[in-house]
Amino acid sequence: MKFPIKLLAIAVAISFTACKGGDKKETAAKTEYAAAGNDDANQIVEYNNVLVSLTDQNNAYLKRVGENLQKLAKGLANPNDRFAFIGIVSPFSSSGFSHSELKPETPPSSLSNADQKYFKENVAGLNETLAKIKDTYKALDDYIKAEDWKDDKSAKGNKLIDSIYSMNKTYYKYDENLLARLEVIGDDAERVILKTHPLKEYIFAMKDDRKAVGEFNKLLIETKDFKANEAKIKSAYETLAAQNTKHIEMSAPDATKFPSKDGAFKTFNDSFKDYLIEAKKAIRDASVDGKLTQGHAEDLIGKYEYMRTTYNYFVD
Repeated sequence: MKFPIKLLAIAVAISFTACKGGDKKETAAKTEYAAAGNDDANQIVEYNNVLVSLTDQNNAYLKRVGENLQKLAKGLANPNDRFAFIGIVSPFSSSGFSHSELKPETPPSSLSNADQKYFKENVAGLNETLAKIKDTYKALDDYIKAEDWKDDKSAKGNKLIDSIYSMNKTYYKYDENLLARLEVIGDDAERVILKTHPLKEYIFAMKDDRKAVGEFNKLLIETKDFKANEAKIKSAYETLAAQNTKHIEMSAPDATKFPSKDGAFKTFNDSFKDYLIEAKKAIRDASVDGKLTQGHAEDLIGKYEYMRTTYNYFVD
């Protein structure tokens, strides 16, 4: 059975490549941007947020595409079933609203020439591949609506599905390239900004949580024999749970000085708690079955991504 698109392409990459920025401020700088001025650092972080918003929006669309492809493949295997294609709604994608003047296609001048070129090329590849996916899905949708599967015994439909899966691998390679470089650059730029930030204690706590969850996701996804590694996994889980409890017990940001930040911090901690609940269920089932199920892997990735969303909500 094929994994859903997101998991097939970058489940592990999303879990730990995209959370490498969790190191604390004492960590050694990795790029020249650690010496950037405050204005340049702010611009780099803003560009980071613009790109993250783009990939989040695209990932939501591609998740819906992946869900539909599984249903369509099942329907094409037995198209004469009158319920084969019932309830399949074509996914919709629209450009998200952004307050930023920065665009994904035009990296800021605060980045080096080499990094500007890198981001331009990978964003272009990302956009071009997504456009091809949309065109191919439209062709598949038209094929189903016209009932052309009656003429070729579903051959073209299955070919279009395979083509979309292949293009998604290409798409997520560009996505992974962008996330990996963003995390290195963004971490150094953010360190500059946070030197005097009044909420740095909370931001670093959340960054630590995201990093820890990313590493735990990597452990779960890469473990081939849960029964043999049950003690190690449960110990790592208890460490995560203790970290969540510690940060829940932190005094909330002063709402009179920082409106809505108290609620945003609680929302992030709640999203961490939700991840722990999902992880506990996954570990229990995997300990019996010996491996992580497709459904649990998908849910764990989704919970981690929601932690990223709640983190971004706090820092916006």
